[in-house]
Amino acid sequence: MVISSEGREADVLIQSDKVETGSIVRIDDFYGVVAYMKYREDEKIGSKQKLIANVQIFGKLKNGKLIKIKRPVKPYLDVFLADSDELENILSGNINISIGNVYGTDARTFLNPVEYDRHIAILASTGAGKSYTAANIVKEFSLLGLPVIIVDTHGEYHSLLSNLIKGSDVDIEVYTVKYPRKGYNELKIPVSILSSEDFGHFVQLTEPQKSALDTILEKFEREDYILEDIINACNNLSVENFHEGTIKALKRKMISLERTFRNVFDRYGTDIVNIVKPYQITIIDASYAPQGVRQSVISYLSNELLQGRIRKKNEMENPIDYELLFVIEEAHNYASSKLSHSCKYQLQRIASEGRKFGIGICIISQKPSKIDEEILSQCNTGIYMHITNPNDKEHIRRSFECINDEIIKELDSLDVGECIIAGAMNRIPFLMCSVDKIDVKIEENRRFNYKKPKRVKIANMEYF
Repeated sequence: MVISSEGREADVLIQSDKVETGSIVRIDDFYGVVAYMKYREDEKIGSKQKLIANVQIFGKLKNGKLIKIKRPVKPYLDVFLADSDELENILSGNINISIGNVYGTDARTFLNPVEYDRHIAILASTGAGKSYTAANIVKEFSLLGLPVIIVDTHGEYHSLLSNLIKGSDVDIEVYTVKYPRKGYNELKIPVSILSSEDFGHFVQLTEPQKSALDTILEKFEREDYILEDIINACNNLSVENFHEGTIKALKRKMISLERTFRNVFDRYGTDIVNIVKPYQITIIDASYAPQGVRQSVISYLSNELLQGRIRKKNEMENPIDYELLFVIEEAHNYASSKLSHSCKYQLQRIASEGRKFGIGICIISQKPSKIDEEILSQCNTGIYMHITNPNDKEHIRRSFECINDEIIKELDSLDVGECIIAGAMNRIPFLMCSVDKIDVKIEENRRFNYKKPKRVKIANMEYF
């Protein structure tokens, strides 16, 4: 029963054991979600220590649609748990995706996929189920045909997604970085398309060094040169035009670049335009590459994807024809507020400009407090799982307009595979969800079953 209400909130006396934080309830034609619960002494309700729930009213059902309310609900109305049919009706729209069930029910958590380009953040502590949640989201978008590019830091998404898309029309293409693996493509970066500014994705150059590199690149007549050609061309730079120290430093950096990025640069490279295809998930498996190489590859990819979409909008040559979702796993390694690498600035640019050109990013991290606030604040959909770190909670609070104190309080009570969804893709203020499980082989009952090597004597010979 409603005992009091103000604005879009109502205090409700709870009499059922089935009601929990996140439960969706119906009050007459109004619907709301239980934001938090507490025991309270109140003479008005005739007893002490009654369980009271704060319900946030998110709308009134009128002609089959939810509309925002302009006045509080009346006190003393009866309150009911919404059933599965009601839930699916108020959560669904013209186009839907779903990553699980509304917590404690059989109803599906329908989300609005059209809002993907307002960006997504999946934030959780280690082991809370981030990868499973991300894999379910990727699967849902790819089934709608949206091209998805994933930067996979741990090499886990191929097995996860292979199980999810089995029997569908979706294809998976895997590109390894730096270290080839049998049966997979290799991501290659063509040297000949890089300007002196583009080299900034891979190595820091001073302005005199960029000027010297520009002079070298302008003299190349063919279009299939490699780093070795640039290194050799450094010897032909005139000391009358450039300081000897500048020439030596540029050559030294190019030699270091060739060594660090061996098997990454080549003459022709991977055509980024062709990896963005409808009904295709492209996984960039960077699990074996060093951190510096990963950061440089993300910087290069981010720039190429955005430039390709800009060319499409402006009807220029070599466009990327399709809108896409760019998924960044372990995002704190590439978008840290303290990072000075170009990958952070490229991700900032996609976060602020990507929507104009049909690029959405999905940031995944277990360390939200390390992610640049400018990037995180542009993610208008938040999927929050188990988080206990106070610094992470405070960073989330500052970065997201859609989150409130009640959601923050509940983050450390979530179990593995449970999440709170808030923001643009959700059609109500927030929603608790039990994420769909993925049928992959997991080693349960891990045991520390180690044995010390023993010396054994057999036929006058000693063995271990």
